[in-house]
Amino acid sequence: MLDYSVFLNLLTLVLSAGILKREDVNVSLGENATFLCERPGASGVKQVIWQQHRDDGTLRSMVTFTERSKPQVDDAFVGKVNVIVASIQTTTIVIKNVTFADEACYVCTFSVYPSGTERETSCLTVHGLSEVTSQFSGKPKDKDVVVSCSATGKPKPVISWWSEEEELSDYSAETFIVHNEDSTVTTTSNLTIPHLQFGGKYVKCLAKSGNTERNINIIVDKPIDIETPATSRYYVLSAVVMISCVIVVTSCVIIFHRNQRKHEKHLIEII
Repeated sequence: MLDYSVFLNLLTLVLSAGILKREDVNVSLGENATFLCERPGASGVKQVIWQQHRDDGTLRSMVTFTERSKPQVDDAFVGKVNVIVASIQTTTIVIKNVTFADEACYVCTFSVYPSGTERETSCLTVHGLSEVTSQFSGKPKDKDVVVSCSATGKPKPVISWWSEEEELSDYSAETFIVHNEDSTVTTTSNLTIPHLQFGGKYVKCLAKSGNTERNINIIVDKPIDIETPATSRYYVLSAVVMISCVIVVTSCVIIFHRNQRKHEKHLIEII
C-alpha cells in the first residue's frame, strides 16, 4: 500500500505543475461574468496574462501583470474588464455587463521560469433576450388585422400571444426564424385576429428565451364602418322609418291644402 506521506508528496507535485481554473461561465445578458485562475506553488512565475480567444483563432491580450507591476488593461477593454485579484498565485477578472459579442473563450497564462508557460481556458456563454419589438398592421375598415412581434436572443426565443390573461391559441399565427451572425436567433410571429372583437383592446406578446422572458402590449386600433347583419338591418329599418315619416307628412300637407282650397271655393260660391 502506498504510504500516505508519499501520496501527499505526489499530490503536491501534481498540483504545483498545473493550473486550477473555475468552470465555464454561463450568465444572462447584461450580467457580470467572473473568471478565476489559480496556480498552486508560485515559484518561478514571472508574468500573468489574460487573453480573449477570437473567432479567427488568434489571442487578444486583455490584462497583463507581474509580481512587481500593477495590472495593465488593454485599451480595448478599459471599462469593460475589472481586475479583482492580481497575484502570481491567484488572479480574478470580471467582465461587466456582458453582451453576445463577449461570448468567447478566455485564456489565463502563467509565464514560469524555467519551465515556460502554463495556461488554462474558460469559455463564456451568454443567454437572454436582447430585443423585443412589435407592430400593428391593419386599416379601420379591415375585417381582420395582424399584430406582429419579433424577439432576438439565445437560445431561440419562443413567442406566445395573450389577451386578458388568456392565451390566444385558437388564432392562426405565422412564425419565421432567422439565425444571426452573432449566434443569436430572431423569432417573428404574425397573429391574425378579428378586428371587431379586439378593436380598442390590447394583445400581449410574450417572448421567452431559456429562463428569460419579456412581454410587450400592442394596442389594436378601433374599427370603423364595419357593418354586421345586425347593424345593416338597423340602417335599413331606420331608412324605411324616415321615408315613411316623410311620405306621411307630405300626404298630410297635400290633403290639408286640398281641403283648404275646397273650403275657400265653397265660400266663394255662397257669396
